[in-house]
Amino acid sequence: MGAATDEAEIRLLEASYDQAWQRADVEALVACLTEDAVVINPREEVSRGRDEIGAMLSQFLATEARGSKHVSKIVRVEFVTDDVAVADGEARIEVGAATIRHSFTDVLVRAASEWKIAHTRAYVRGLVTWESE
Repeated sequence: MGAATDEAEIRLLEASYDQAWQRADVEALVACLTEDAVVINPREEVSRGRDEIGAMLSQFLATEARGSKHVSKIVRVEFVTDDVAVADGEARIEVGAATIRHSFTDVLVRAASEWKIAHTRAYVRGLVTWESE
């Protein structure tokens, strides 16, 4: 496969994640991940593995994110190797009148001819400050 085809597949995977979120379909969400995936959410909470990530997402989607909409925009996809890619993007989670915006970086791997997210790190905008020494 070529880089253009792989990038299209990665973008489709990211869109599938958004669609699963809209349905609150945790099983479909974790299916986008590798078995040993790591997720660092915008609150800097770390979840490891599909079971733990699924539990975290179930809790979040059943409580404060109930009925929310997740929209991702992939800004860039870079290939580290033929089977490893890094996707940088921006996401927003719309919950009623509130919106959470964050940037994210996904590390994706191709296994069995299919791209999966192995690591997600979310960054909340406006929380980073630089201090002079």
